[in-house]
Amino acid sequence: MRALLALLLLCTAPALFAAAPARIEATYDVLGKGIKLAVIKETFTRSGNRYHIESITKPVGLLALFKPGSIIVTSEGFVTKEGLRPLKFVQNRTQDSAKNSAADFDWENDELTSNDQAGVRTAPLPPGTQDRLSVMYQFAAMPPRGKLELKLNVANGSKLNVYQYQIHPEQSVTVPLGTLRSLYLYTLPQSTPWKSEIWLAVENGYVPCKVVLTEDNGDKVVQVLTALSITQ
Repeated sequence: MRALLALLLLCTAPALFAAAPARIEATYDVLGKGIKLAVIKETFTRSGNRYHIESITKPVGLLALFKPGSIIVTSEGFVTKEGLRPLKFVQNRTQDSAKNSAADFDWENDELTSNDQAGVRTAPLPPGTQDRLSVMYQFAAMPPRGKLELKLNVANGSKLNVYQYQIHPEQSVTVPLGTLRSLYLYTLPQSTPWKSEIWLAVENGYVPCKVVLTEDNGDKVVQVLTALSITQ
């Protein structure tokens, strides 16, 4: 029986990680009111059943004069049959350490620990919770094909947010990388103009190719894909 179980594990192990590429390198421009504000460079790497993501945001133009510091965000954890399972999330600002934050995921005890300028706090950890960086690469590991809606629990080191997305059938979206077929995810109308929109590149590993966040006051921050490399 043990030999049979071992054989089954050997046969199924590759399938657990097949959906997650070995490496993804993505570059984005961040725009506000049509003006380029920053450049984001992200790297996702997988080694066996472990993953590591690093995202570095550097301001450009006038923003770099007033806020020259970079934002460095990392996420690490496991790759499972349900996709990414984060263990540690860290967000550091090189020029404003008071806004640093971190989150630890204790899956054995279903406990989330957040750490920011308000202190250290613990809260229940819902199944499938992602952090704000891993959630974007969860789409590449577990594409939401055939779904009409998607509920996401996302930790950012300060609190746990719950997002309910509707999924629109494939449509085209034009970004600096080109015109891409995509899945369009969007939140339902809120009491304020706040809205989150994500376009996933269908033929490019379901990596987000455009993200738009509309703030409560109506201002929009747009993130668009400018370069992409995927190694399976």
